Amino acid sequence: MYSNWPKQEDTFCYKENIKAEQLEDVIVINDDVKEKREKSKSRVRTRAKARKKRKAAQKAAQSTYPRDVFNKIKKRTKQKKPALKKAKVPKKPKGPGPPKAGEPNGAAIDNLVMALVDEFHEDGYLLNEKWEEIETRLAHMVTDRVMAMPGGPVPSFDSSDVIRGHRVIRCVDGFSKIFLAACIDTIGDSWDGMRIRLVHVSDIPWRPQARIWLPHGQMDHNRILICLRAQNLDIDMSDWSILRAEEITKTSQTFLLLINRRCLPQLEAADYKVRYGIRMTRIKVMLSQTDVLPKEDET
Repeated sequence: MYSNWPKQEDTFCYKENIKAEQLEDVIVINDDVKEKREKSKSRVRTRAKARKKRKAAQKAAQSTYPRDVFNKIKKRTKQKKPALKKAKVPKKPKGPGPPKAGEPNGAAIDNLVMALVDEFHEDGYLLNEKWEEIETRLAHMVTDRVMAMPGGPVPSFDSSDVIRGHRVIRCVDGFSKIFLAACIDTIGDSWDGMRIRLVHVSDIPWRPQARIWLPHGQMDHNRILICLRAQNLDIDMSDWSILRAEEITKTSQTFLLLINRRCLPQLEAADYKVRYGIRMTRIKVMLSQTDVLPKEDET
């Protein structure tokens, strides 16, 4: 009995051939992957060997060179590396900076820097003695103003400096300066033997100074002044004071004195010589702040 369907050839072997070919392709691909892996492993090994060689070379260098030489080589290699540029600091403007109250030359530029002076004593000695009382009175006047007008302008000052025995007061602004002037006018005559007035710092009186050569062993300043006054009655030394002991020479000890202007014509008449002990000693006078105090040879 014959079927109507056409007879088909058996394709089993054909499919097997296809499968075999596909398997062969897969095997070839796997071989390529293995080759690549082996190549990468060999590269890693070569790199590791190179690192070991470099480390060995460094150790050999450390062993052959002293330690300090090796450190110098390291420093040189570091210096060769480009360093990061530091940020530039802006340059300060040339010329004088803000004036300080302790420096008369700079403070003279600032019209808010004032000073308290005693009209009766140009050395400011009594003013310094009474400064605590003066400061207390001024502090009460400032606080009274603040309490009376809390919303108004507040006077502010800095009175921490002294120049040539006189108290320097720096005012913060023009209002503070006007307020301080009014306060000094109120209390200026409150102490016996002293009259306080407010002046610009450049108007602080300058008392002349002098250098004197005395015998060795004169340590008591008060004793020196008493003897000078007793042995030189024709010279006004009533308010002389010793600023400091200075240089010791072979035959003398020098002292720096603060003198007054009243004695200047008297010293000139005495040819700038005064008596002390059994010595007629010379005295050198400095009349202004810019004068250079002269040094004398050994007498």
